[in-house]
Amino acid sequence: MNDVERTLYVAGTGSFALEVAEFARDGAFAVAGLIELLDPSRVGGMRHGLPVVAADAPPAEGALAVIGAGGDRLAHWARLAPHGWSAATVVHPRAHVSPSARLAEGCVVGPLAVIGAETELAAHVLLGRGALVGHHAALGAGSVVNPGANLAGHTRLGAGVLVGMGAVVADHVTVGDGATVAAGAVALRDVEAGARVQGVPARPYAEAAS
Repeated sequence: MNDVERTLYVAGTGSFALEVAEFARDGAFAVAGLIELLDPSRVGGMRHGLPVVAADAPPAEGALAVIGAGGDRLAHWARLAPHGWSAATVVHPRAHVSPSARLAEGCVVGPLAVIGAETELAAHVLLGRGALVGHHAALGAGSVVNPGANLAGHTRLGAGVLVGMGAVVADHVTVGDGATVAAGAVALRDVEAGARVQGVPARPYAEAAS
């Protein structure tokens, strides 16, 4: 790619946006600015030493964007796409991605993350620092795997799943759309769509509290 094609804007202006910007710089992107998603008063100012532009502003020629904000990653992207933004995939150079893995547009992979053989990440998946994803896994669009979490081989995450820091999802376990596996939880069985589980072994919040 030429320099214009590697120009990147990070969608978000909070503290996590700075971290994603630093991942991107390490991955040889030229980070040109931040895209404000929530607070219009920040547009035209500076955050983290970068200029802030509006979400509905058309991109500069060849500029790409990536999500660097918490919350619903797919909803964030839905605000940008109609205005002509194209998604970048940001992989930190200290991550290990199997040559047979497949990453869709908009993914962010932090340092020391590992993605195993024949694993597939759908659009806008986020893997935090040191997250481990085993072989033949599939992660649904907009899913977030937080730092230090470990997904074993043949795991399946639906769209919009949140896996907390240090959580474990055992091999061949499926986590349904929109479910949450809390920090430190160990999911040994399938998790229903929309469920929130915690503990060791992981159980729904209400059961774990009883």
